Amino acid sequence: MLWKGTVTSDIDVFVLLYNNRSLIPAFLKSLCRIAIPVTVFFLDNNSSDGSPELLAELLPSLPFKTHLLRSRRNNGFAGGINRLTRLSQSEFIFLLNPDTEIDEGCLEKLLNRIQSDRRIAICEARQYPREHPKAVEPETGETTWCSGAAALIRRRAFDEVGQFDERLYFMYCEDIDLSWKLWMRGWKCIYVPDAAIRHFTQDLLPGKVRTRENYFSFRNSLFLYYRFGTKKDRPLMWRFFVRRFLSRSYSLRSKFLFAIALVDHIRYIPYLYSRRNAYAQGHRWVRLSESSLSQ
Repeated sequence: MLWKGTVTSDIDVFVLLYNNRSLIPAFLKSLCRIAIPVTVFFLDNNSSDGSPELLAELLPSLPFKTHLLRSRRNNGFAGGINRLTRLSQSEFIFLLNPDTEIDEGCLEKLLNRIQSDRRIAICEARQYPREHPKAVEPETGETTWCSGAAALIRRRAFDEVGQFDERLYFMYCEDIDLSWKLWMRGWKCIYVPDAAIRHFTQDLLPGKVRTRENYFSFRNSLFLYYRFGTKKDRPLMWRFFVRRFLSRSYSLRSKFLFAIALVDHIRYIPYLYSRRNAYAQGHRWVRLSESSLSQ
């Protein structure tokens, strides 16, 4: 990691990149809609498409302080965000995917909401044109989990639950895991529909290959079950296996990847069970039925 020193700001924006060159110009243009002071940290996870070079060229045009870091390896989402967290000291951390375009007023609305209640740990922006299907309490905005694609996090809460679990999660489900750990520790996860981003999810990007995504989505769903599941969730788990291995919705290649992930997850079971007691007592917002296990 190429970096020296630390930076202090009220809000630090964390952006991880991995071969996102084609998305960078529109993403940076949308960042200029942020009207409050921020410091933006970009971490390139060893891209091979020229992403960091293009960023270095365009960053001077942004109206706020920026820092570009380059890693010699791909840290994944959880590992990358944790590393950026250790390099900053802000009260709030705004996670933002590079495959998004932020609407005007989005971050400001998230900040107003999180500051309205000291027990709010994380506020998630609405995503369009596709949104995650999950329950939301209309009056309070409380929700089962918050996506890491565009989320404002209170650093104190993030640190209290140990940040993202990078030992388990390279990509996918780390935001669900974090949200549920926060709920278990008495914090709140809030959905803010008035704050919005346009998210170019993988099904909207032409030619997107899902090999890695299929693998990690399957394996990490099992991690959620081991850490948070109860007896009532066993039927959900069996249906998950039936859909993945017997349904015609998945190719033979995908099923082969699922089988590899099933074997691979076994080595993590002792670690998962060693930390299960703190999270296995249940919570009304911890709902495996609203995770990838039900898809």
